[in-house]
Amino acid sequence: PTMFVGVIMETASLICASLASKIWHLFLTQGVLFGLGMGFLFTPSVGIVPQWFTTKRSLANGFSACGSGLGGLLYSFAAGAMIRNMGLDWAFRILGILAFVVNTACILLIKDRNKIIGSSQLAFDTTLLKRPEFLLLLGFGWFSMLGYVVLIFSLANYANQIGLGSSQAALISAFFNLGQGVGRSFVGYFSDRTGRINMSGFMTFLAGVFALVIWINAKVYGVLIFFAIICGSVAGTFWTTIGPVTAEVVGLKNVPSALCLTWLIIAMPCLFSEPIALQIVQGTGSYLGTQLFTGLMYIAAALCLMAVRGWKVGEVDEIARMLNESPDNIDRVKIENNEELCQAGRKAGRKKIVTDCCRLEKV
Repeated sequence: PTMFVGVIMETASLICASLASKIWHLFLTQGVLFGLGMGFLFTPSVGIVPQWFTTKRSLANGFSACGSGLGGLLYSFAAGAMIRNMGLDWAFRILGILAFVVNTACILLIKDRNKIIGSSQLAFDTTLLKRPEFLLLLGFGWFSMLGYVVLIFSLANYANQIGLGSSQAALISAFFNLGQGVGRSFVGYFSDRTGRINMSGFMTFLAGVFALVIWINAKVYGVLIFFAIICGSVAGTFWTTIGPVTAEVVGLKNVPSALCLTWLIIAMPCLFSEPIALQIVQGTGSYLGTQLFTGLMYIAAALCLMAVRGWKVGEVDEIARMLNESPDNIDRVKIENNEELCQAGRKAGRKKIVTDCCRLEKV
């Protein structure tokens, strides 16, 4: 029922936007109503995929997350063609019909495992905020969004500033979405092989490096295309890995509540990151400050995950010691039912946040 409310909101927002005659109509429809619809659809769905997988959890999540990149690519081209051939109003209406049909079909196919897993029914379990490792995970999301949202909304404007036309700027955004669509599945695949926290932190760090090294020097069309593709492949690492990484940090039972808290916390950086970037551009007259801001935010996010990594290594070591087993042989699904063991592991891990963050372990 919750997700179907989101379908109705999204469909209504697009249909009503086709009737808009003033700018505030679009603020209410495309801004408020569509945003609420996305929230009702996206928030319940993210935590479902990790419930169905253990060894291939990140790969499955990567495939589901790559849909937003490929969808953004296809919809941008399709919407542009509809606007040119049929006008803006009919483009909105057709997109509204598509939103209703596709999302309704998806809702009918989605099935969770909350009863089997025994997921927490608290929407906002504030006791999670007392865990340092979860606060670090929230820091990862906070800083990631400060960089990610700037990239999404600033690339086309930056292309215009360096002298590229509007069609070329639109292609830059399309290539960025292409990079996201392709890259997210690869990030998910290698996360299962190298460790979910390891891969998430490394790819986030790479996004920061790409922004600081390539974007700053992207003064021509070809280099900017290269940046859009390669940075797009890693820029959305947060969305690819947040479900599996959250399961690693709080356990499957607490994933729904933890994700609700995460969406609430990252709303602020999502709202204010682009205004901050625009203010930097207006104040300095160039995009250099914005590029530095973006890169440093990604690196800060990676540092938060590096600390989470230290905690996870310590937690796994303690649980393995208590069970007298090798860390590789631990059945983590069964362990989650032993709260005393999990609590001892969490406490031990907090003492290792700094000392074990650089140890070569698969976590």
